[in-house]
Amino acid sequence: MQDTVKRNFILQQGFEEPAPAVCPLQYSSLLFQPRIVFIWVAAGILFQSPAVFAALCAVLWWSALFPKLNPFDALYNRTIGSRPGALRLGPAPSPRRVAQTMAGAFALATALLIHAGFSLAAYVVEAIFLAALLALTIGGFCLGSFVYHLLRGHGRFARQTLPWAR
Repeated sequence: MQDTVKRNFILQQGFEEPAPAVCPLQYSSLLFQPRIVFIWVAAGILFQSPAVFAALCAVLWWSALFPKLNPFDALYNRTIGSRPGALRLGPAPSPRRVAQTMAGAFALATALLIHAGFSLAAYVVEAIFLAALLALTIGGFCLGSFVYHLLRGHGRFARQTLPWAR
């Protein structure tokens, strides 16, 4: 079952069908960025800092606009990706970039709400953002990529890439 979740996640992100031997490595490498973003969001929630969320928005939108210059991928490739036998990350396909853009929009909305003093609304957006990150990092479900496929008219494919789909 776990191999199916990993395969579906990789396909949902816009990558080609992974070879069975490469699937766990690719899955783990693709979760590097969401794990960093999760820590960043947790820090933003803890400190209720609009600057933390605005900076996250900037980095996520930079990554989506310039996928060859993604700082998360560069950090991964210089650390974990430089180990023998490790998978190196290349530019993100469209579904992954749309997910980065959506995450950046959540970060921007949170920053603006905190800055404007709308605490309750900020907490709601933070909760949705956190839930999406938990679904991604724990469950292998990327809301942004799923929405991308739905908006492109590929609802059947989107449903086939859900973590519980076979």
